[in-house]
Amino acid sequence: MRKIAHMTRHNGFIRMVKSLLRLFKKKHEIRGYSGPLPDPALYIANHDGAGGPLTLNIYFPKILVPWGAHQMNGRYRDRWNYLYHVFYRQKLRYSKARAFLLSTLFALVSKILYDGVRLIPSYPDARVRHTIAESMEHLRNGNSLLIFPEDSSGGYHETVETFHSGFVYLAQEYRKRNGCDLPIVPLFFDRKSRRIVVGEPRRLGEFGDVSDRRILAERFRLILNDLRDFHPSIN
Repeated sequence: MRKIAHMTRHNGFIRMVKSLLRLFKKKHEIRGYSGPLPDPALYIANHDGAGGPLTLNIYFPKILVPWGAHQMNGRYRDRWNYLYHVFYRQKLRYSKARAFLLSTLFALVSKILYDGVRLIPSYPDARVRHTIAESMEHLRNGNSLLIFPEDSSGGYHETVETFHSGFVYLAQEYRKRNGCDLPIVPLFFDRKSRRIVVGEPRRLGEFGDVSDRRILAERFRLILNDLRDFHPSIN
């Protein structure tokens, strides 16, 4: 496992990239929950196409360590194959030419970018124990995590239709090992209105004796989708 320390800011290269991106990507308004954002905590968000992770990294007022597809921590061929066949073609439904160009270019720089934000690789099999171990170490050092639980195998939707339950498993493991609940903060990213709506921190204990991960994931999906209709500004 990589050495993990408390993160108060990204390295110089990532800060430079973020500054450049702000010149081209319009600022998003932060709305919703106005209390202090907890640390360490688990932040869950919708993906909303390709924009969610990038926008949250640039404009959300907290450093969050993201989970991401394990292929993006692999070799160039692994990254290219995932980007072309899964992300751009299957999920975003881009044309072959557009997907080929973007995959070829982004696969060149993605490793250094993901290393810079300390991407935690997520796995669909027994290797998920490595995901949990690295996540726990980040939380132990006071770092908050960002997870996109949406099942995007059929593409991304404005209203999230299904959640994977990996984030619930992580929260349950945290409770088991630390004897307390990890705050879970829902974030709804809306690229059309350029808003990031922050929901109130929630904890597993609020749901009583419910332990079924699928049921808990579904409840959090509904909580996150409800943020889409939030209107008052916190300012």
